[in-house]
Amino acid sequence: MLARAVSEELASVGVPVLLGVRPVEQRVLVLLGLRSEPERATVADRVAAALRAGVERAGMLRPGGQPPVVVVGVAGGWTAAASGLRHAAETATAARGLPGRPWYDARRLDIDLLLWRLRDHPDLAAFVDRALGPVLEHDRRSRPPLLPTLSTYLAHAGRKAETARELHLNRQTLYNRLARIGELLGTDFDDPQTVLALSLALRARRHVP
Repeated sequence: MLARAVSEELASVGVPVLLGVRPVEQRVLVLLGLRSEPERATVADRVAAALRAGVERAGMLRPGGQPPVVVVGVAGGWTAAASGLRHAAETATAARGLPGRPWYDARRLDIDLLLWRLRDHPDLAAFVDRALGPVLEHDRRSRPPLLPTLSTYLAHAGRKAETARELHLNRQTLYNRLARIGELLGTDFDDPQTVLALSLALRARRHVP
């Protein structure tokens, strides 16, 4: 049922398609024939919409349920198709829990994939605890929580105006929260290595049991 629904939706995309459904793994694998790289993003938008529509038609998306995660890889040719599909499928698993997007580019999620592969390694949990432990402990005991502020600040590459706007905070409140985070962590955000470590720890936290 799912294969038929998705195939019918993909027929409107207008490119050659090979489709496979892996029900046990809850995966739909699609191989597309593109004429050129520039059309990749446009076709990916249409394919992502077709996949979601097919899932809904097959009755596999409950009201309020999580929509399917769509990851777009690059096969590069028949000889690389199998490895490209495997990489995209594994990356889709690692992408669960990321902010919702129509689709993700597998080439931009290699860090998330690496962290997901290390999810059961005790060193990864220890790294997250070292980097974020004081903030996590604060959030367990006090309000307002500081982790959303840290996450949003880093997501906006340290741009305070954009961070304050997304969090609906005035500038002084944001400055106070950032100062408190720096105090808890014993560091500041002017050190690139600190920013890198915190960004990695936030991404790794999604995968740590």
